[in-house]
Amino acid sequence: MISSSVAGIVFANAHDEAIEKLTQKRSIASVPFGGRYRLIDFCLSNLVNAGVSNIGIITREKYRSLMDHLGSGMHWDLDRKSGGIRILPPFNVSRVRLYQNHVEALYGAMDFMTRCKEKYIVIYDARTVANIDIREVVKQHIDSKADITVVCRRGLKITNGDNTMALDVNKEGKVVLTGFPEKIAADDIRSMGVYVFTRDKLVEIVKNSYETGGDTINDDLISANLDTLNVMAYEHKGYAAIMDCPKAYRRANFELLNADIRKDLFNAQRPIYTKTRDDMPTRYGTQSSVTNSLIAEGCVIEGTVKNSVLFRGVKVEKGAVVENSILMQGVTVAEGAQLDNVVSDKNATVSTGMVVKGTDDKAFFVEKNQTL
Repeated sequence: MISSSVAGIVFANAHDEAIEKLTQKRSIASVPFGGRYRLIDFCLSNLVNAGVSNIGIITREKYRSLMDHLGSGMHWDLDRKSGGIRILPPFNVSRVRLYQNHVEALYGAMDFMTRCKEKYIVIYDARTVANIDIREVVKQHIDSKADITVVCRRGLKITNGDNTMALDVNKEGKVVLTGFPEKIAADDIRSMGVYVFTRDKLVEIVKNSYETGGDTINDDLISANLDTLNVMAYEHKGYAAIMDCPKAYRRANFELLNADIRKDLFNAQRPIYTKTRDDMPTRYGTQSSVTNSLIAEGCVIEGTVKNSVLFRGVKVEKGAVVENSILMQGVTVAEGAQLDNVVSDKNATVSTGMVVKGTDDKAFFVEKNQTL
């Protein structure tokens, strides 16, 4: 089987700076998303749904929240004696310091890459939200005799064009040119930060790039090798979002209010798994009003909620109004408070009568455990 010959590597901290308000005390991989998930759930679920059971997670810093979420890996069927989840430590092996870039991180994970028996390695950026058929990606990689396959999407919604690689692909699907144009065209083909490498070739080019001071996967492992390696593109047709700024994070959450997008992302044939939590159903008061919102279990809604995403255990008291907002686990909105265009981290409290408003372009962020 193809799946038995595939291992996975997930970057947990790459692009932490993209949404700094939510990554001050956690990695981007463990940022909450969509009412009950973390961003890493999409990486792991896509891999597990393809039968991949040997996954290394490269960490750098602020990974306590991530490790608490992952636990033994049981929620993704990765609690195994052989394979399963492996946390790859955040140090450069030849110098006792934190790695500084993708190439150093992969070089630090060289033991994982050389010891695993799988022939192919899928490298996954944790800032990507999509339901990708990894089995089909790997099949195309093998059939095309590729050294590298880049998962991409045409018309991908991005904010920072200069850090998301654009691809020029010929009619055979081969990548012939790459770049990072800041101007974003509607028909751009952009990398989704998901790659398949033939393992032996990955080990070779990582070693070479490390020795010559290489930096990123896009520049130094892919673009620099277009003339010598067979680099192919796999175009993902379904929904995809890249968390490249706070506005992109909010947009992706609110896009889940669209039933068609939910159906595509949470495909019953390829489920998205997460850490389970036993809780009661959400309770709605007699005076409550909820419109076009995504509400997780365990909430208590006695006020008004419009166009919002509420995570588990959120409380909206009588007379409170929540609009165009994202409230994470355990947030309390007290009686008479008003929230509009707010993103609140976990366990925050908005006191009685408080009015907190941001704008569509610049939301108001409430820190974890903060009381307003």
